[in-house]
Amino acid sequence: MNIELGRAARGLWQLREDGTFLNHGSYGACPRSVLAEQERLRREMESHPDAFMRRIHPDGPEDRPRQVAAAMAEILGAPAGRIALVENATTGVQAVLGSLPFAAGDQILITDHQYNAVRLSVEARCRQTGAESRVVRIPLPTTPDEVLQRIVAAAGPRVKLAVLDHITSSTALVFPIAELVEQLHARGVAVLVDGAHSLGQIPLAIDALGADWYVTNAHKWLYAPKGCALLCASTSAAPLTRPVLTSHYIDRGFPVSFDYVGTRDYTAWLSLPAALAFFHELGPARLREHMARVVSTGTQALRAAGASSVAPDTMSAAMRAFHLPQTRAATDADAADLIRDLWNEERIQIRATTLSGQLLLRFCAQAYVDEEDVIRLGEVLQRRGWPARR
Repeated sequence: MNIELGRAARGLWQLREDGTFLNHGSYGACPRSVLAEQERLRREMESHPDAFMRRIHPDGPEDRPRQVAAAMAEILGAPAGRIALVENATTGVQAVLGSLPFAAGDQILITDHQYNAVRLSVEARCRQTGAESRVVRIPLPTTPDEVLQRIVAAAGPRVKLAVLDHITSSTALVFPIAELVEQLHARGVAVLVDGAHSLGQIPLAIDALGADWYVTNAHKWLYAPKGCALLCASTSAAPLTRPVLTSHYIDRGFPVSFDYVGTRDYTAWLSLPAALAFFHELGPARLREHMARVVSTGTQALRAAGASSVAPDTMSAAMRAFHLPQTRAATDADAADLIRDLWNEERIQIRATTLSGQLLLRFCAQAYVDEEDVIRLGEVLQRRGWPARR
């Protein structure tokens, strides 16, 4: 089936008809067909809970989590034996942080573009162990070379772990992660890649990348239900890696110790094959070409409205962030006002945030987004006096 992309595809999702949804990157949106598969699995679970959970257990007759890992191996570019199932990228990050024996004087390197929950996780682990967070500032606008140089220059002998985004959240930047992994490893620094936005948005070859750990969400760009992510560990890192929760199969080691941690809803993970099938039905290459056109058109529309890109166009994929200049330093309240007003008054959903006093707007392309949607965003910003309205 050749699915028509753009507004014509909206019926495949449950999105409100009166809205323009340009913020897929924050929470994703699960298609009707995948939700139907999850509901089927829930009916199976509730019709005979004991039998369903036996199918989940690592020593059960089916070991369904390992079947899911096997189904995901090709698109991740990592073997199933080194893929664990986790609820979200933050859970994966916390599992890695909690597995490593930091001590006073050690440093954990992050950037000021880090997702807030990850930053807080690093800070909490530092308080527990006496380690320190080493925050690398990457000013905007930036370039791949500047990102590389600033991070590598900060990787001194005290840095034991670098937690780096593959694609940053609020600024939507694709970091030169392969080069970063290579250079940080040369300095003896272990690397955990937060690929929360990567799976489905860009092609992945995690094993070839060489990071010690790589965590990625499936509920964003791969259309899985909420609460569905994967943590990959290298051959050397896997024996060190323990789940956040200690449960029945903790002695089985990575990744089996992650597969069953008591009574919870496993249907999001078990729906992954259906999400993967939907993704392939859209056509990955065709989908990415469509999203690239939408991003390009949206970039022109926002620049015409007075916004400026935070990096070269080559540093973004299916989402892009823009600086909206103001007459004073922007606050979180400004970002919240922008999100609220665009939705309440224009029915346009975007993401806005602040970084170092700059007001940033991020929009996302997706299979259900048309070029006309992003053109309208630019027109609304211009008509309403954004940017520089405050």
